[in-house]
Amino acid sequence: MDASDTNEHPPADGGEPVADVDSYTGLHEAQEHALVILAMKQPCWVVEETAGGGYVLRADPDALPVIRLEIDAYDAEQRQDRSAGPARTSAEPPLHPAGVAVALAWSLLLVAMFIWQQRAPSLTKVAVSSSTGLIDDGDWWRPFTALFLHADAAHLAGNLFGGVVFGMLASRLMGAARAWPLILLSGTLGNASTSWLTHPAAFTSMGASTAVFAALGLLSGSGFVSLLRIGARMPLLRLTAPVVGGVVLLGLMGGYAPGTNTDVLGHVAGFACGLVGGVLCGMRTHADRTH
Repeated sequence: MDASDTNEHPPADGGEPVADVDSYTGLHEAQEHALVILAMKQPCWVVEETAGGGYVLRADPDALPVIRLEIDAYDAEQRQDRSAGPARTSAEPPLHPAGVAVALAWSLLLVAMFIWQQRAPSLTKVAVSSSTGLIDDGDWWRPFTALFLHADAAHLAGNLFGGVVFGMLASRLMGAARAWPLILLSGTLGNASTSWLTHPAAFTSMGASTAVFAALGLLSGSGFVSLLRIGARMPLLRLTAPVVGGVVLLGLMGGYAPGTNTDVLGHVAGFACGLVGGVLCGMRTHADRTH
């Protein structure tokens, strides 16, 4: 735009004279620049040209130099955003397959282990998570093997459902090849943490729920990192929404129920380990995509 070209006109309503800001072939661009002027708290008018079509944007002649500077800055910002658009889009984390085959294999393994438990009761004794077994006796495998044991059919069914749902969601977010090992690792660390926290009491637990809540933690942690990366100007409450939502679900699904032997500490520990894993995984994924 040429700042020396004022081209003043009397307004249609007989008020103060106005000057041409710029001319446009389309109404949308004229209205877009008009919004910039209105945001400056300056009056403006979009006038349709009678000859040749097109539109003219007019404003107060005294404010014309500042208006043109503001519009030039706006146009430069829009060009920069458009040039950065494809890079931003490609930086978004892609969705992966849900890993149905892995979730099915997980389910079949849990069912097979439950059948084995019924036929060999001694399996529970040597494979259950135990604070004294891990720390005093050195049975290092217990935090892991306990993930595949269940007290009864109802216990198994609940963990089958939760594991498949959260496991497939985590697979969609980070890929099954990464999600399921992290779920098992976080669940194992959750059981081990519970044993350390309850020792020297003889605390025992079993069930896949620690891994289920680890998967929920993975989702919460990786979701937080994604929002943190793309929404630096978001309110704090919105940024932390994935974590807050995960904590709420943890309370609803993993809290103590009277008359049950719910391992609340194990649920919290599994979620916490998964949360840390999700944050670290999200940061690593972002680092890989920016190099």
